[in-house]
Amino acid sequence: MEWLWAAISVCWTIGAWVVARTAWTIARHWGQAGVVDRGMGRGLDREDNPVGFALAYRGTQFVAVLALVFVAIGIAITLGWISRAL
Repeated sequence: MEWLWAAISVCWTIGAWVVARTAWTIARHWGQAGVVDRGMGRGLDREDNPVGFALAYRGTQFVAVLALVFVAIGIAITLGWISRAL
């Protein structure tokens, strides 16, 4: 049973890593382009609304950092289950 929980923890960690990497890449793309584009013809421009743009940009970076915290927790939990299984 411990191996099952270790496998679930690995999946959790990989999922959190994908979320962290995607959110960081999106924030970096928005920062370079200067526009938060939702893909529906309406975007949030840095010059038109600097507060809204900064909020979206920093919020996405915060999600990425929070996901990295979950990655660290997932690694610790995975190692704990593996050590318990051995």
